[in-house]
Amino acid sequence: MEAVLFDLDNTLVNRKQAFEQFSRKFIDRFAAAHNPEHRLRLVEQLRAADRNGYREKRELYEEMRRTLPMRDEATTAEDLLAYWFAEFPSCTVAMDGAELVLQELKSRGIRIGCVTNGSARAQYAKLDQVQLKGYFDAVIVSEEAGVKKPDRRIYEMALSRLQARPENCWFVGDHPEKDAQGAAAAGLRPVLLLTAPAESGPLLPEGTLTINKLQELLPLCTGPFLRF
Repeated sequence: MEAVLFDLDNTLVNRKQAFEQFSRKFIDRFAAAHNPEHRLRLVEQLRAADRNGYREKRELYEEMRRTLPMRDEATTAEDLLAYWFAEFPSCTVAMDGAELVLQELKSRGIRIGCVTNGSARAQYAKLDQVQLKGYFDAVIVSEEAGVKKPDRRIYEMALSRLQARPENCWFVGDHPEKDAQGAAAAGLRPVLLLTAPAESGPLLPEGTLTINKLQELLPLCTGPFLRF
């Protein structure tokens, strides 16, 4: 094995947990909640609108400005978006086992990459918050790359930086389409981290491995699964 590449959100960092914390802070800062029950409904409204991170942020906060009762009617969508960029990274926490897995892969001489969709500002800030950036030999963010997962070109950019061949690399992520299907199309072996109950959706590519926690990756890297 030459390299292991990772998704970021809900793979190396617990984005769901981070957004739960951020949602409460956001509603307390901007929304005019009438009582604790109303506050909880507004928090849930924001969480649902976020679609687990698969929502363009400007669109999301323009919607929140239109639909949330504001403490201050002078607040703009730009104010809400600025608060996202300023505050969300500080809510970021590493996924259980993330640093242990990266340390072990690095000790084995395996190159490590990260391929993530999002803004460069937000994604690098998350890596800084959890102090994982130093483990990576290459980090590719879609905003800088000009293409997003599952476009095979973003994986090929990472492989080029890593000077690695796709048939000797794995990609670990939590999304069946954006991570597993995209990686397979680029010739990498997909490893799907199961972070939520299974739902009907896109079929996994042939040869996809599944894990329930990151630590389960390590024995696979030395087992019979190294070849497709």
